[in-house]
Amino acid sequence: YGGDVAVGAMTVITSASQLCTLPIQGICQGGQPVMSFNFGAGKKARVKEAFRFQLTLCGSYTCLFWLLMMLFPGAVAGIFTSDTALIQYTTWAMRIYMAGIFAMGFQIACQQSFMALGQAKVSLLLACLRKIILLIPLIFILPHLLPNPVFGVFLAEPVSDILAATITTITFFARFDKILDRGAARI
Repeated sequence: YGGDVAVGAMTVITSASQLCTLPIQGICQGGQPVMSFNFGAGKKARVKEAFRFQLTLCGSYTCLFWLLMMLFPGAVAGIFTSDTALIQYTTWAMRIYMAGIFAMGFQIACQQSFMALGQAKVSLLLACLRKIILLIPLIFILPHLLPNPVFGVFLAEPVSDILAATITTITFFARFDKILDRGAARI
C-alpha cells in the first residue's frame, strides 16, 4: 500500500524509532545485572528501587521522545532525507506510527526486568507479543477495516505498542512481589 513514497517514509520512521528504542534497551540491559544481583542476594528493596529507577528513566525518555515526534516530525524526517515530498509524507505518517511510542518505556522496562528476575520464558513471550503476536496480524487486518489502507498499516504500530505495554505492565506488577517473595524464600 502507498507505493514508493510510503516505503521511503517507513524507512525514515523505523530509523527514527530506533533512536527511541535502542537507548531504553541499553538502559534496561544495564539494569539487569543490578536487579539480578540484588534479587539473588535477597535484597527486595534494592530490586524494587532499581526497577523504579529504570521504569522512571525509560518512561520519561519515551514520553519526551513521543512529544518530539508529535511536535516536530518534519524536522526529524529532515535528518534522514532532503526529499521534500518524502518529508511531507513522512510527517503525516510519523505522527500515526509514533502515537504509541510513549508506551515503549513501560513495555521494555517490565519485559527486561522479567529476564533479570529469572523469568526468561515470560520475558520471551512478552517480547514476542508486540511485534509477532499483535503487530503482524494488525498489519493485515486494519487496512481492510479502514477507508485508507496505508493509514491502517501505520496505525498497527501504535495499537500494538499500547496493547503490548498494557499487557506487559499489568503482568509485571501482578507477578513482581510474588517473584521477589519466592526468590527471597530460597535464601
